[in-house]
Amino acid sequence: MAEAMQDQAEGLRRLLSDDFVRIVTLTSGKRSVGKTTVLINLAVALARRGKQVMLLDEHQGKHSVVGMLGLTPYYNLTHVLRREQSLEQVMLSGPEGIMVVPSGRSVQELANLSASDMEWLVRSFAQLAQPMDVVLVDAVAGVAGNVLPLSLAAQELVVVVDPQPASMTDAYALIKVLNQGFARRNFHIVVNRVASPEEAGVVFSNMAKVAKRFLKVSLDFMGFVPQEEKIHRATQLGRTVVDAFPDSTAAQAFRDLAEKMEQWPHPAGEQGQMEVFMQRLVQSSRATAAEPSRTGRA
Repeated sequence: MAEAMQDQAEGLRRLLSDDFVRIVTLTSGKRSVGKTTVLINLAVALARRGKQVMLLDEHQGKHSVVGMLGLTPYYNLTHVLRREQSLEQVMLSGPEGIMVVPSGRSVQELANLSASDMEWLVRSFAQLAQPMDVVLVDAVAGVAGNVLPLSLAAQELVVVVDPQPASMTDAYALIKVLNQGFARRNFHIVVNRVASPEEAGVVFSNMAKVAKRFLKVSLDFMGFVPQEEKIHRATQLGRTVVDAFPDSTAAQAFRDLAEKMEQWPHPAGEQGQMEVFMQRLVQSSRATAAEPSRTGRA
């Protein structure tokens, strides 16, 4: 009895504690579904809810988080791996105080890290002066070998799709690889660029039916983002629609997504620690590098 009460008390303390970081990878089956725009707006919406947010940006160029926010990266995570710069020196400050970490090609190098380099990387993230509440990872689209570690290491995985048939087909292919090749079972779905809530429901329903028939996965409808001109206008201004047009339908959609994310269960035990994520990222990189055949199109 005493042991059961102690377990309950520990569970209650964990439930009420904010001493964890939520790590979420956003990915998609194909490019050009608006995933990075979703990620940036979600980050700002979370920051406005009082969260300390970090963005880990795997992309490069004008369509990356860095490019879309008009930031100038002088260094990236590769410089941290080489011990040329500290993580704080690599991080860039974005809107609402969100911190952006350009990863460059460093994710592709993780599988080859020595034990001392791995320890250095893990320590760099564990010893941040400002603890993070949420880390959002913008993974490259598709089933390339470098995207899978980011999806496998994160606590939660969000797949962004739009109503185009190719988007849904490629998203299903990605989910299939992660499920059958690496036993990933739980996926959150965001339907982007929809004309109505009903269209979003149809897209999710179609995906859920196919997944239920052929895969052993759980798909959660996280929400949708409408096709709205103000998102494009905000992007042209180098801003988020949450900031530039806070009264728009799209801005409210991103606030709804942020609220939904906050309602997810807290990561249990060590899974809520930044250093554990980095350890899992390195381990996942090695696992996927050892089995490249599984990263092909399913």
